[in-house]
Amino acid sequence: MIHHKCVSIAKSVATLVFTSAWMASAQQNVSVSSTTDSHGLFTYTFDLGPAPYVWGISPDNGDIFMQSHGILQVISPPGWTATVDANEFITWQPTSGTVYVGESSLTFSVLSSYTDSILYDQWGVSDPDYLKGMIGGTLFTVPDHQGVTGGFETFSFLGPQVVPEPSCFGIIGFAFLLVKPVCRFLRPAAR
Repeated sequence: MIHHKCVSIAKSVATLVFTSAWMASAQQNVSVSSTTDSHGLFTYTFDLGPAPYVWGISPDNGDIFMQSHGILQVISPPGWTATVDANEFITWQPTSGTVYVGESSLTFSVLSSYTDSILYDQWGVSDPDYLKGMIGGTLFTVPDHQGVTGGFETFSFLGPQVVPEPSCFGIIGFAFLLVKPVCRFLRPAAR
């Protein structure tokens, strides 16, 4: 009988933890606004979302994770550090303490070699080009900062659009279209 109660309690706790983590990822606990100057500067401002929770991130628990392309420079607010991996994924983390993301607006920027913009809103796609951003850490109540659960939340944002390189077929096709008129022009007039 005791074993059955322990199993039942364990299942209830697991269900509660899973449900809390799912609620954290399903709600909009953070609001992200993104802008561009159309010259390659993309700016992201994080504010509180409509839910009564805030993401708490510390150097050893959580981060803000965003994909970008053509990264020339990453600009972080004071007290934050950024790392960029070989696939141009940016990870931002605070340098000390717990930061409650959005209680005071936080602004991050990326300077890209690409100036066109596109919405990064892909999720669950194999090999995505424009992956949603992700914020993860501990979810706290507002305003008293009582820890609720750990988890993550995804968000869409405006980022640099990759300009595709011309394919060899495109170059060959263009050359073929160009050769015929040039040959006509260079051919001596028939008498």
